Amino acid sequence: MDTKAKIVEKKEWKEIAERILQRERCTVLTLGYIDTGKTSFLKFLSETIKNNGKKVSIIDCDVGQSNIGPPGCMGLLNNNGESLWYFVGDVFPYDHAKIITGLLELLSKTDSPYVLVDTTGLILGKGRSLKKAKIKVLKPDIIMAFQREDELEGILKDFSDYEIIRERVENIEFTSREKRREIRKKLWKKYLKNSKIKIFKGTKLRNTFLFSGKEIEKETIEKIIGNKVYWCEKIPEGYFIVADDYKMYEDMIILKKGFERGLIAGFIKDDICMGIGTVDGIDFERKEIYILTNFEKEFDFIEFGRIRINEDGEEIGRVYNLTY
Repeated sequence: MDTKAKIVEKKEWKEIAERILQRERCTVLTLGYIDTGKTSFLKFLSETIKNNGKKVSIIDCDVGQSNIGPPGCMGLLNNNGESLWYFVGDVFPYDHAKIITGLLELLSKTDSPYVLVDTTGLILGKGRSLKKAKIKVLKPDIIMAFQREDELEGILKDFSDYEIIRERVENIEFTSREKRREIRKKLWKKYLKNSKIKIFKGTKLRNTFLFSGKEIEKETIEKIIGNKVYWCEKIPEGYFIVADDYKMYEDMIILKKGFERGLIAGFIKDDICMGIGTVDGIDFERKEIYILTNFEKEFDFIEFGRIRINEDGEEIGRVYNLTY
């Protein structure tokens, strides 16, 4: 990486691609708000690299509008056509640690000297820290910054020793939030097509408080919270409880019965998401989990997400305090 910043403004994509192809290997990271051309540029660049007989891999960090895998997952498309997913479990990148972990995991599985990384449109507020973290761990050779004015400068100012290509964008037609939800709805239905309810008992769960502690008697907790309790276990944080209703109690995490209906879940093997499903229900007495899925291969863990969807793929809410 050059120590002196190379700032290029309003360059044609063809010229940028030619510069990249002069290198033996190159990692490119895109930054920009939604609908600013990040994905279109990477598609063009990927095709150009392939047309020149070279290998390229694409990592899609956009968990809401993924072009590689289902919503709620980060995706990797390798040059050999292999597609890998990393389960995040939400359509918004709230969990920064998980996003960064997923980026590094997918990066380790690329098969090409050219790696193109697409990102979400979250660039303001907490989006700043997420994008800065991505740059620091990825250490891209080129940062492609798509902006209307100077909305990325709060991020870019800390990386003056990187090669940054600023692409000015105009006349943007933003995709509405409703339209984006409709797109995700179709994707949910696509990846859950022909699903059936399957029962999982004794399956290892990952990154969740549920079934991670020591089961305790429910009667004592029922007297304290004044509600019927369906599950209670002692965990290092205190108690994890499923009850008819919930209130805030010190050292208690309480979820309302039925919280799990429609919750997306990932089937994980070697840290890669092999398939997804939605939770239909949990029998706490039997410790059985019922999941609507079309996944039939071997896996190591089931991992719960935060987003809930109904049978039509409509997003119906989130579950907090289940995962960590």
